[in-house]
This record gives sequence, structure tokens and C-alpha cells, in this order.
Amino acid sequence: MLKWISKSGTIFQFTTFVVLLIITWFSAFMNPLPLVQTPADGPFYSLLVSWLMPYPLLSVSIALLLIVIQAFTLFYVFQSNGFFKRGNFLPAIIILLSYSWNGNYQTLHAILPAGILIIISLTSLMRMYGRTTAYHQLFTASFSIGIAALFYTPLAYLMIMVWLTLITYRISAWREYAVSVVGFILPVIYYLSWLFWFDKLPEGLNLLSHSLFNFELAPRLSPVNTIWLSVSAFIMLVTMIAVLNAMNDKLISLRRRSWVLMNFSVTVLILILLTGWPFLSANYLFIFPLSFFITGSLTFIKRKFWFEMLTLSYLILFVVIRVYVAIS
Repeated sequence: MLKWISKSGTIFQFTTFVVLLIITWFSAFMNPLPLVQTPADGPFYSLLVSWLMPYPLLSVSIALLLIVIQAFTLFYVFQSNGFFKRGNFLPAIIILLSYSWNGNYQTLHAILPAGILIIISLTSLMRMYGRTTAYHQLFTASFSIGIAALFYTPLAYLMIMVWLTLITYRISAWREYAVSVVGFILPVIYYLSWLFWFDKLPEGLNLLSHSLFNFELAPRLSPVNTIWLSVSAFIMLVTMIAVLNAMNDKLISLRRRSWVLMNFSVTVLILILLTGWPFLSANYLFIFPLSFFITGSLTFIKRKFWFEMLTLSYLILFVVIRVYVAIS
């Protein structure tokens, strides 16, 4: 079934995307929720909250717009790097569903605007491969992470992904590492300069440090959230192992670029451990590699039956959770 959908043509898949969007987000517009706020929110997002807090319907509209942009952009990124065929719109559908699994979170949160910048960073890192001088792409990737961290502070740890990618590409020259650091700290320097200008530097630095290092255990999750997160982690792990193993038969350029998403996943795990398991960020940050590895398990692997059953079970769980949350 899923194999047939992935080969059914872009128009049919786009229509499926639109229908799922209407079904999953109709209730969000009927009963709009206020913006999600966490202690790790960066200054840019806090400013956005101050503007949009009185307008929950506008917040939901912007959230959906950002999700659609991410879905289409990542679809283009996977296509332009040669991972999937031009008509395979399945990654965009997976992204939409992954953002829509729980109606209680269908509103704006810091990861959504930061997600656009993360995709830009991932794209730049993939385009680095095979270039003799990739300073422009490396600077763009690091600069995007620096701005993303000003929306959600723990995203600063994604710089580890940049350095892991340099190792993956077997780049050892100090210039590349220096360019990455310069690109990352530029947005931070501008923000610190703004704090200094308005005499808020000590307060701002204290907030940043608290968001970056929080070793306290997060509150216990509800059973529904625990089930979804556990199943998502299991599917992510299984499909990642299968796809990376299948990539050994692909071109070396595809293998190296796919490892960017692996590096991203490892870095997010480090982020979670150092910042106290933030549920929203843990769930939403894994959406990008999850969409790639699930689609890859249905595309790259010759015997797809068990992976189709696994993905179908995941989609059934999505429906069950949505119905349960709506009823309760």
C-alpha cells in the first residue's frame, strides 16, 4: 500500500497531503490553543510570543504555514540530493503527520521557526560534499544554527553535528573548523551586543546558561506521550539501521550525505541528555531524519514487507492517539 502511494504520482500524493492537512488541523482552528512556552525558549521566540499571545488563531495559522514550508522544503532537499525519485512526496506527508500527532500541541512553538533554519543547515552540509572549497556552505550551516539557537537555545549543540559532518567528509583542515565557529558566533555576538547596549547582559547570559545546561530530570510524561515517543524512537532506530545498511550499495556521495542525518540524530540525543529531556524538542527534532529513514526503508530495501507493516502500524497508532485525545 505505502509502496503504491510512493509511486502513485506527485498529484495524488499532494492531494493526500492536503486531505490529511484538513483532517488533522480542522480542530486546531476551531479551538485554537495559545503558543507553547518553555524555559529553553530563545530571545527571538520570546519576542514572537509577546506579539502573538493575544491572537491564538494567528499563532495556529503561522504554525501550520511553517510546517507546510518545512514539508515542501525537505521534500525538495531529498529530491535534489538524489535520495528519492522526483515523484516521491512521502517525506512531506510523514512530516505533516509527525507534527500533527497530538492536538494539544497544534500551535506555535520554538522548534517550528527554528526548523526552517535547521533544514537550511542540513542542506548546506549535504552540498559541501565533493567541493574543494566549501567555506560558503559551511558558514551558511553554522550561521543558520546560530540563529536557530536564538529561537530555541539548546539548538546551539547542533554545532556538534557540523563537526561530526566534517569528520564524516574526512575534512581535517583547521580553516573549516574556524569558519564554522565564526559563522555560529556571529548571531550570538549581535545578540550579546544588543543586551550590552540595553544594560541587560548579566540577565541575558544567565538565561542562556540555564537553557544550555539543565541536568534536572523532566516531569514524568503521560502514558500517551510515553507510548508515542517510545514507538517513534523504536521505528527511528530500526529504519535508520536498515537504510544506512542499504546505502552501502549506493554511490559514495549518497552515503556520505545520508550520514549528515545520522550525525544530526546523534547530536539531538546529546542535546536531550544535557538539557533534561524536553519532550517537544525531542519529538519534533527527530522529524527530519524520521521522514528520511521511513521513506528510505520503503524505497531502498528490496524486501519491504515488514517495513510496510511497521509503518502502517505506526500510522494506525497515530489515528488511535488522535481519537483518544479528542475523546478524552
